[in-house]
Formats: sequence, C-alpha cells, structure tokens
Amino acid sequence: MSNGDALTGKVGKVVYGNVSFHDDVLGDLTIPLNKIKSMHTATVFATGLTTQKLKKKNIAEQVPVGTIKLENETLSVLLPENKVREFPVKDISFMLEEAAYTRELHNQSDFFYGWNGTVTLGAALVSATNSSQTYTGGVGLVRAIPTIAGLPAGSKTILNLSGTYGLAKAPEIISGGTVYQTESVTKTNILHGDLEYDKFFSPMVFGLVNGRADHNFGSGLELQHAYGAGIGWAILRTPQNDLSFRTSLQYEQQLFYNGITSGLGTPSENLVSASIGETWSRVFPHNIKFNESVSLNPTFNVIQAYSGVASAGFVFPLYKRLNFSVMNTDNYLGNPPEGFRRNSFQFTTGVTYTLK
Repeated sequence: MSNGDALTGKVGKVVYGNVSFHDDVLGDLTIPLNKIKSMHTATVFATGLTTQKLKKKNIAEQVPVGTIKLENETLSVLLPENKVREFPVKDISFMLEEAAYTRELHNQSDFFYGWNGTVTLGAALVSATNSSQTYTGGVGLVRAIPTIAGLPAGSKTILNLSGTYGLAKAPEIISGGTVYQTESVTKTNILHGDLEYDKFFSPMVFGLVNGRADHNFGSGLELQHAYGAGIGWAILRTPQNDLSFRTSLQYEQQLFYNGITSGLGTPSENLVSASIGETWSRVFPHNIKFNESVSLNPTFNVIQAYSGVASAGFVFPLYKRLNFSVMNTDNYLGNPPEGFRRNSFQFTTGVTYTLK
C-alpha cells in the first residue's frame, strides 16, 4: 500500500477504480486502486481501459489477458512469449479474472446471474372512530449483461412490479338528531407490472420486446395489458448516469369492470397502440439515487383510449443495504368509465432493500 502496509491474499476484480481483495487475515476488502503502490498476481486477468471503445469485433485485440504487475502507477500485463503491455493505472476501466471475463463477454451464465435492484415496502394503519389501512410495495430489477461497464453491451432485462392497496371505513355518526358523518367505505387498489428484454446491436442501439399489465380500481379499469416490440437508443450508459429512449408497436386490450361502460360506450377495447418512453437513472454523491421514467401510449384505432404513466423518486442510503425511498407516480387513462377520474396520483415512501 502507499502507506507502507502489505496485504497478502487474492485479488478479485477491479471496477470503478476499486480493487476487490480477500486478505488472509482481514477478510474481504475494497481498496481504491490509487492507494496501491505495488501489486502482483499469479492469476490471469483481462484488463480494459477507459480510453478504449470496445466492440465485439475488436475486443480480442484491445483487451490483453495475462498475469498482473503494478509498480509506480503503471500496470503491466505479462503476456505469453514474454511480451508485456503497460498502461497508466489512472486509465484502468476494469480488471477481471480470465474465467469471469469469458463468462461476461459470451453470456455464459445462468438466469439468476447479474440481477440487481430494489425491493420496497411501506404501510400506514389507523384505528379510531374512522379506520384505514394502506399498503404499498414495489420490486425493480435489472439484469445487464455484461455486468461490467466498459465491455460491449449485450443484453438487458428489466422487471418492475408495484402495488398500492388501501381501505378506509367511516361509520355513521348521529348525535342529538344531527348526522355528523354518513357511513362510507373507500377502496384503493392499483397494481402494475412490466417486463422488457433488450438486445444491443451496437453500443447505443437495441431491439426490444416488452409486456405490461395494469389494474386500477380508481379509474374503473379491471385490466389493461399490452405486448409489443420495437427499438431503443441508449444515449448514456455509465454506472452513474443511464439515459435511454425507446419506442414500440403493440397490441393492447382494456377491460373495464363488468356492468361499467367506458366513455367510448363499451366495456372493453382491443387496441393497436404505440409506446414511446424514456428512462433515466442517476447516482449522486453519497450514493443518493434518482430514478425517473415516462411512457406515453397513443392508440390508432380508438384515439380516445390513449394512456400514460410517469414516475420519479429518490433512494437515500440508511444502513448497509437498507435505504429510504420517496416516489411519485401518475397514471393517466384517456377513456375511463363515467364517474371515474382520468388520472391516479400516488406519493409513497417506504423502506427499500438493495439487492446489489
């Protein structure tokens, strides 16, 4: 180390300027690369640079694979036949063991590898003359292969699930012959789920297939589900800043509650629609995360049946993998049944657990 300490153990990988290291005495450590004065490995590693623009057709020539020696802020990759390639430490993007590098590059992993995301839960209970209960939950998962930034983009799988359920009861209150409160029951039930698979053709362009489903008692919507395919553009793709746009054509069906007719005079609609949207995630200092998305769904055969959803929120670190989250979501339906509002706005807070 730069302070004179010496550690003996196993180097795991280098990503985002940090070395994963298992010390024989201290256990698992994460060490900034710029704090290391010298490092030697017996294991073979693949090394990539921030100055490289890696593509699948040139990655074999651009990324050297060999044992590692780091001295005086210079990293040397010792290749077969006594060849050496040297790089400034400040330019290192990643360093992976050969087996992990091959797995990442060729997607040689099972379905459960590479997932990261969050699970959020929240609740509010009131027990008095009037009683109420509200429960919220959400799951947001992303599986990007390769998982290491700097390698050519391969594929991405996105899964989102969310739900809000609420029930409020107010009894009739009569005092001295005066009615102070009439009996009422108010119900909230909003469910959403979507799944998308992206396949990258280039660092910025990808094809996609997706599906989504919504249930919204507040808009008289029993079920809205859609399935489609399209294309997307990854404008930014870094661990700290990820921005993408996507558009797709899809089949969509809206089913309203039995006995309730929509503003179009029918309890259900089969639709040809499009989905136009963007997603943005940003990591701020102190690991504060911001997530935002907008999706607009115009329809072609029944113009009034358009819909949309927008959400934005922050995740604040609390302790290790526990976080506190704040989220706003607005769902909009162009053709709700008579008596129902077109939009449903939700403000939710909860405890969030980060999977990775």
